[in-house]
Amino acid sequence: MFITWLKNKWSAYRENHEITRQTKPEALLDLSREVRALAEAVNRFWVNEPKHRDRLLKIEQEMKILEKIIERPNFRLVSTEKRIQLRENLIESREHLLEAVKEAPTASSLPQ
Repeated sequence: MFITWLKNKWSAYRENHEITRQTKPEALLDLSREVRALAEAVNRFWVNEPKHRDRLLKIEQEMKILEKIIERPNFRLVSTEKRIQLRENLIESREHLLEAVKEAPTASSLPQ
């Protein structure tokens, strides 16, 4: 019985530690920078698509603003739940940008 209780406590501790590690400002800042870099890269592919380029530029600007917010000392006061939501949204944005890379028009009509 004590062993089961101890295992449960250890498991909860490790899970909490992992969530804390993933939602640290530094981790969220890295993720935001990654999303911004992806948006910049995807933007280079969509040369003749103003609609897509405008959206990508907006994402870049929003990530810069988010990075400034995350760098503030008072960002540490944001609840863990909100940080988890932010992390999930950043991961979702990253996935959408990776899909956009796959859908981007090729620079040449010739097969590579």
